[in-house]
Amino acid sequence: MNPDIESAGNLRLAREHDMAFLPYWAGGFTSDCFGTTPSIQAEADYCRYHISTGKLYILEDKGTPVSMAKINREMRTACGIGYVYTPPYFRNKGYATSCVAAVSRLALERGFTRCVLYTDLANPTSNSIYQKIGYKPICDSLEIHFQP
Repeated sequence: MNPDIESAGNLRLAREHDMAFLPYWAGGFTSDCFGTTPSIQAEADYCRYHISTGKLYILEDKGTPVSMAKINREMRTACGIGYVYTPPYFRNKGYATSCVAAVSRLALERGFTRCVLYTDLANPTSNSIYQKIGYKPICDSLEIHFQP
């Protein structure tokens, strides 16, 4: 991890009262990543589940929620960091970098020896952010769809 990453806010666990905005952020994540129109009810169910697991985090700046990320795919020594999203009106302020760095640091403090994330090579913003934090590319993957 790059120790020079400055925090642009405070990290906290997502809570039930965040449901006022979380389903819409989750919908934005789904739309941005997969190009699909999400069901806000399905996104709300997904968010409630992740709030209940205690693995979804919100970055706040002066009390305003500005970005989110979660710990996922936990294994014995490694975990994934994913579900990274910053609403468009909060982008380009360092919030995603701070959020991912803080969640990664928290995971390492909890005893994981490494964190991994999956990113789209076509998204230079996320790739730049993750490398700035200290993540290194390991391998590429390919998604193949078969038609019946």
